[in-house]
Amino acid sequence: MTTSDHHDIARSNDGATLPDILRSVDIGGVRLDSPTALAPMEGVTDRAFRGLIRGVGGCGLTVTEFVSSESLKRNDPKAWRHAELDPTEHPVSIQIYGRDPQAMAEAARECEGLGADIIDLNLGCPSKQVTGGCSGSALMKEPERATAIFKAVRAAISVPLTVKMRLGWDHETLNAAEIAYSAQEEGAEMIAVHGRTRMQMYRGSADWAGVRSVSERVKVPVFVNGDILNAEGAMRALQESGAQGVMIGRGAVRDPWVFQRVNAALTGQEFIEPPLTERAESLRRYFDYLTDGTLSQRHACGRLKKVIGLFTRGLPYGDDLRAQAFHLHDIEAIYEATAAYFERLQAEGMNRFGELHNAVSREVELDERAERYAIYALS
Repeated sequence: MTTSDHHDIARSNDGATLPDILRSVDIGGVRLDSPTALAPMEGVTDRAFRGLIRGVGGCGLTVTEFVSSESLKRNDPKAWRHAELDPTEHPVSIQIYGRDPQAMAEAARECEGLGADIIDLNLGCPSKQVTGGCSGSALMKEPERATAIFKAVRAAISVPLTVKMRLGWDHETLNAAEIAYSAQEEGAEMIAVHGRTRMQMYRGSADWAGVRSVSERVKVPVFVNGDILNAEGAMRALQESGAQGVMIGRGAVRDPWVFQRVNAALTGQEFIEPPLTERAESLRRYFDYLTDGTLSQRHACGRLKKVIGLFTRGLPYGDDLRAQAFHLHDIEAIYEATAAYFERLQAEGMNRFGELHNAVSREVELDERAERYAIYALS
């Protein structure tokens, strides 16, 4: 790890110092200007969303949706789209998943060829679709297979290797520290840990303190993940976990400026809340990206409605816009409705959302049917 020229000490809300908080992190020679990363999220962190996050600024590392190694092997067009990168998007990591060491190695080599600065291995996805094939977090039940994958992928690529995992399969097998150590010994240069077990899915609250066992076991940087929705949460997560960085998922979906908020908190600076006009313009550019070259107007409208649903959860009158957009089937009409929404907020003086974002609870309770949609439970 490397530090910048400044060594400010951040403080949590209770006044306790957070030692060794760094402005930058080095992952195998890839320098992150901020100790923050965008968490990979299925159906969310596509090229367009990562472009939005990069445009807003403050994020140290963006990560793709997870990509199936077997799908790449079959030359599935959908898998290649998931691995698609923007030429200006750096540093960026492509996350792959699977259980066959050789297929994972081949996928990693292909992804390096696509321009990935880092290859990330998925040992954290809890979805039944992934774990049913004994991939993702299911690999935490097979440490020897996981180690074989680490070894094969490391031998296949020249860029840094990282691993994202959970605390364990369940509370009877909290083996993240052991698997993280194995990953480090096989050449992994950063470990990200979501503070839940696979069996928890997205229920309850992430156990940030549980990540400390990994931070204390390995020498490579550790990023803590799970329920980090704002700067206050990031500071607490770092303090409780002993990690060197934070990986943010839902918090970035709800508030793309969350990385800037975290950076300001870490360096003891005041965060300047973006004006409503900047929010509106960022969302419009995102809309433009989504609709450019789309297959059909129906498909584009569906994507725009999804984005509106993500970005307006918990915001004033957000339910009104969601309800209105649901009944619209024309791209221009959705643009106009969204513009009118921001004009309404502006007219009523609702120009800043810092307090609202900081008030969000990090606890998410979901039934089994809703677990795969946890990313949308933002209010």
